[in-house]
Amino acid sequence: MNSSTRTSSSLLPPAAPAAERLESLAAFYAANLTLRPRFTKGSRWARRVLTGPGHEAWLLAWLPGQGTDLHDHGGVDRPAAAAVAVVSGRLTEFTVQPGDFPGLRRRPLDAGEVSVVDDRTVHGMRNLSDTPAVSLHVYAPGLESMRTYLLDETGLAPATIMRAGEDW
Repeated sequence: MNSSTRTSSSLLPPAAPAAERLESLAAFYAANLTLRPRFTKGSRWARRVLTGPGHEAWLLAWLPGQGTDLHDHGGVDRPAAAAVAVVSGRLTEFTVQPGDFPGLRRRPLDAGEVSVVDDRTVHGMRNLSDTPAVSLHVYAPGLESMRTYLLDETGLAPATIMRAGEDW
């Protein structure tokens, strides 16, 4: 285990239903963060900062204009649910709304807010503000892959699969 990752089982809040537990973990870790993020011009910066029983947490730093493609958290291989806590700044989450084709729900997230997505959600995050943002993401189980998607007038189509340890 490297020095930037620590096991956190003694810090965990009591067990709760999955979505509530993820939300609690993300808010707790974000409030007790000790690692300082780095901002990079090429793309958002990400580092795994915590691992615990059945989950892991990543710290991300976003300059204005940086974001993700639409993606899920593992597809059919090993899907993961997630909670995203905005530590500072503002991010905008775009969530695919299957019943409202070709709709994307746009939701601004300010510092202190947490968004929870289940293991089937396709979404993207972007810093549309003029200031840097920092977020903490908790995945359960730990994130092994992400599948990106293209969305156009014909619908949602899988694009690429990114694997932990290879693509980030």
